[in-house]
Amino acid sequence: MEPTQKKNFVFLMIVFVAAALVIMYIFSLRSQLQEVRSNQGNYEDQIKSLSSIQNTDALKRNREFLKSFFTYQTTAERYKKIEPFMTDQGYKATHPSGTELPDSEESVQSSMVGLKPFEYQSSKSEAEFFNEFKLTTEFNNVAATETVIVKTTLIYVKEQGWKIDDVEFIGQLTGRK
Repeated sequence: MEPTQKKNFVFLMIVFVAAALVIMYIFSLRSQLQEVRSNQGNYEDQIKSLSSIQNTDALKRNREFLKSFFTYQTTAERYKKIEPFMTDQGYKATHPSGTELPDSEESVQSSMVGLKPFEYQSSKSEAEFFNEFKLTTEFNNVAATETVIVKTTLIYVKEQGWKIDDVEFIGQLTGRK
């Protein structure tokens, strides 16, 4: 073989080996990509199932709290019913500052209907709800009905589940049926 033929042969061999390595590398990347995609699908399914469980639990706790807080026969009964749903901070947020919890049997009654909760979940362990509903309050046998908006903040407490950590009365809507 002549030196130029030898150079061409070596060059072709190097190109052939390089092409074979590139092809093997591409197939390796494809198999890794398929594995990543299948894992991604599995993880997305797991995240969806976890998210739906937590969202459902937070929404359920929100509804239970609101029903207990706004449907009562006496104010003393109201505070006894909501305590299991609350953190200490949330419990304090439910009564006016500077006052003690009522223990009398006042003639105040309240009930709520038509709850529409709107959720914002900022993390897996914290959720906020803007709740709209009709509230009927009866004081000394005089009833008044209004549409109110209440913001509730829930946190996930380990081994206890979702707890109400803050309650904020946003306002009432007037002239709305």
